[in-house]
Amino acid sequence: IGNAFDRFFRFISKIFKALYNLVLSTLIHIHKRLLWYIGAGVVGLIIGFFMDKTSDEVYGANMFIETNFRSARQVYENIKDLNQLAHVDKDTMELAKRLDITPTEASMLNGFYIQPDIDENNIIEMYSRYYGKLDSISRLEMNYEKYKTSLTPYNFGVHLIGVSSKDKFLYNKIERAFIEYLSHNEYLEEVLKVNTENLKRKDQTLLVQMQKTDSLANEYLKIRINESKKEPVPGAGTNLYMGRGDGESVNLIVDESKVIQRRLVLEEQRRHVFRDLAEQKSIVNLLSGFPNSGYDIRTWNDYKIIVFPLLLLSLLLTLFSLIGLRKFLNKQSKV
Repeated sequence: IGNAFDRFFRFISKIFKALYNLVLSTLIHIHKRLLWYIGAGVVGLIIGFFMDKTSDEVYGANMFIETNFRSARQVYENIKDLNQLAHVDKDTMELAKRLDITPTEASMLNGFYIQPDIDENNIIEMYSRYYGKLDSISRLEMNYEKYKTSLTPYNFGVHLIGVSSKDKFLYNKIERAFIEYLSHNEYLEEVLKVNTENLKRKDQTLLVQMQKTDSLANEYLKIRINESKKEPVPGAGTNLYMGRGDGESVNLIVDESKVIQRRLVLEEQRRHVFRDLAEQKSIVNLLSGFPNSGYDIRTWNDYKIIVFPLLLLSLLLTLFSLIGLRKFLNKQSKV
């Protein structure tokens, strides 16, 4: 056991010594060629500074949309199409036509991007609904992680769309035509039309039912008022006497609270219809539009004043390392 610990500590000691020698060798190497590295850094700073000054600034802005009627696939395809025109083909004429802007403004667009707005809580709710629909055998094979990995961007309702541009004030100009183009599809437009008509018809039906319920409640109230003028009779509710075919009458006791409850249910259903009309008034709902102006989306590796000094220093270090390796190999070959 003592020998095992001794070998282990020697192994750890060798690792630290190797690291120490490596750091020391690197510092000695830089110290001998310090002027070379300073020169490379200064040249990189100058080149990077002028490239940053002459290159166009890149701005970005995001919007959040909600897709209805399973239109996510159409939206993603249209975004890919716009990105192809802006980023790959540089077809400013076609891009200007689709977004209702001038070709000069279209030339300022760099690219279009989209991704689902993923919320872990929403995924859990989606899994709970999905799991509740499974039979007993399928539940044994399904778990949350498997369900989560099976999701695609089309399964989510809210999506983030990003647009890159050289003009920071272009976003408000393209927003209206951009939303219209995203949802352009004859089938989806027909589904939207039918859905809106169905909701309006449902609202009219509920309104008629509410009017009939109000009329019935008023009749009950009149009967209650008339009965209140008579001598009190044990029992609650309104007594209605309805004749039968055999000449006899049936005494019906009506509870007005049930009529009132029915009206409250109808009002709740109408509120749901109003909400659906608002949420489903278009194929794509704009939850959050573009800001008034774009913002700088560059990261540190987009600044040439940082990248070029690091690149030149790395190339210089690699060159000196290859020279040192060549000298070492020549020395070893003579032994």
